[in-house]
Amino acid sequence: MTSGDPLRILNVSQNYHVRGGMDVAMFRLEEILRAHGQVVVPFAAADSANRPTEYEHYFPPASPTSETRASDLLRTLYSPRARQAIGRILDEERIDLVHLHSYFKRLTPAILPEIARRNIPIVQTLHEYRAVCPISLLYRDGHVCTDCRGGRYAQVVRHRCAGGSLVRSAWNMAEMRLSDMLGHKKVIARYLAISNYQRDMLIAMGMDGTQIETIYHPVAIPDLAPHAHRDGDGYVLFVGRLERYKGIFPLIDVARRLPAARFVFVGSGPDEAEAQQAAAGLANVEWRGAMSGAALTEVRAKALCAVVPSLGPEPFGLTSIEALAHATPVVASAIGGLTETVRDGEDGFHVPPGDTDALCDRIARLIADPGLARRMGLSGRARAAAEFSPQRYYERTMAVYRQVLPDRRKDAA
Repeated sequence: MTSGDPLRILNVSQNYHVRGGMDVAMFRLEEILRAHGQVVVPFAAADSANRPTEYEHYFPPASPTSETRASDLLRTLYSPRARQAIGRILDEERIDLVHLHSYFKRLTPAILPEIARRNIPIVQTLHEYRAVCPISLLYRDGHVCTDCRGGRYAQVVRHRCAGGSLVRSAWNMAEMRLSDMLGHKKVIARYLAISNYQRDMLIAMGMDGTQIETIYHPVAIPDLAPHAHRDGDGYVLFVGRLERYKGIFPLIDVARRLPAARFVFVGSGPDEAEAQQAAAGLANVEWRGAMSGAALTEVRAKALCAVVPSLGPEPFGLTSIEALAHATPVVASAIGGLTETVRDGEDGFHVPPGDTDALCDRIARLIADPGLARRMGLSGRARAAAEFSPQRYYERTMAVYRQVLPDRRKDAA
């Protein structure tokens, strides 16, 4: 391999299919790198839901996290199969750099020493707070929680943060301690935060700020014009996982208070049945299930506004910038990375998390003034194209790669 050959990048994550925003971002990285001539080799757990790839024969078997058998529990803590599989793909595919996303439960931290002993640089995008928080959220009992600061992971057991379960909380603590023991805080050359808020919080929790850089997720700008019928037929849109943390119950309360407005929920999740029960009898609420591709593009483009009512500190809020890319204004909680993706009064509104009065007021304002909604949406679309473009993301990512690659391969980046 010569210095002018394209980079061979191993793109590592739990899934090779879309279950959430992390998976969307992982595929977007793959797409952007390949568009610029780099070679991207995926590595994930084997799964019937995975997208087809010529590299799938490398993928180690692993139970879905929602269906782990008792006999497989230890392999969710440390997977010898994943360790062997990543060693094989690193050697046979002549990998220059590993771009890591997530590994807990399906790949496990067993993969880290295999990469490190080959002296292959690792860059990790931190999509959540899992590097410092055993449940990934930095959120507990209605407030931002930093009790595990400095590796004090026993706090997750004390508070039973994993769904109130002592056993699950203890397991999460064990995962964190094993991950640190196997080198997570030592073998990663650079961490990529997805917002300045997230970076600041990671540093406050004890991580080395000199190793963390902020690179916002990119967003594709669809080639479409705002739909004229938004003026009279647009709806209020929620896109995301249907779970309490995402603020779906305050939004259902708003739908109850604004019966003349349509509310469309797109997504699935652990609190889906409870949410549908809470909205029972509301003729203005629609449940569309999980959507992707052209169908999701159309739903976003026809919305009057999108709402991201998260109760806790979202690291970024990918769904907010995707809505803005479709010229759809966003009403978002004023917390976490959402304060960086949505500008209050310019391309949407900020509201205090869980404040149904404020949510109701801002949504009603956009319904009453479609012209304001249109102007905000167009402003957000222009900003998304300028600041969250795939080209800008590529240039910043390659700059990080150059920092960590050996001299003989820097030219390829």
